[in-house]
Amino acid sequence: MKRVFAILIFMFLAFPVANSQFTRLGVGTGFTTGFKFHQQDLESNESSNLDFFAKAIYELNLPIHISPSITWFVPNILKVKIPDETEKTVVSALMFDINGHYMFKSLDRLDFYGLTGLDITFAKKKYVSDSDGEKYKIIQNDNTIGLNLGLGTYIKLAEQIDLCIEAKYLVSKYDQFMLNIGALLNFRQIKKD
Repeated sequence: MKRVFAILIFMFLAFPVANSQFTRLGVGTGFTTGFKFHQQDLESNESSNLDFFAKAIYELNLPIHISPSITWFVPNILKVKIPDETEKTVVSALMFDINGHYMFKSLDRLDFYGLTGLDITFAKKKYVSDSDGEKYKIIQNDNTIGLNLGLGTYIKLAEQIDLCIEAKYLVSKYDQFMLNIGALLNFRQIKKD
């Protein structure tokens, strides 16, 4: 696990920086159809439908951009209370993506792109039971690699701020549709000023 994480961090930092120009950085939020932990169709295995992300854009050369990002899913918490016992299940996830953007249309204040890339998802399920003061805890982890496919746009809101809207489908063990929206600081515009 530590080795995979170290390789992933190296990819995020070394590859784009070595081969491209850093142009945008931003954060945002999104809606997702979610996933079932270990693909088990139980209410206690459902992930949240809300995420927060941070992403960067590196221009490799026109029309190709590289976009590393990290997405954190708001944990989905399910509590069940029965006499003398309380059960709590928490499903959470963290995703690392490295996507390639192909800019296929640029207008005055709009840029449209297609995307494809690699996704690594770290999912976790924590179950805690408290029965008459005795606590019982189970923690399960699952990691999966997937493929992102989607479309997006940058909309210039101000000279240095772009709105980013992105729709993508994650093809993996945890298939899901994601719609993200965020604000990006455009460093290319800052350098021009």
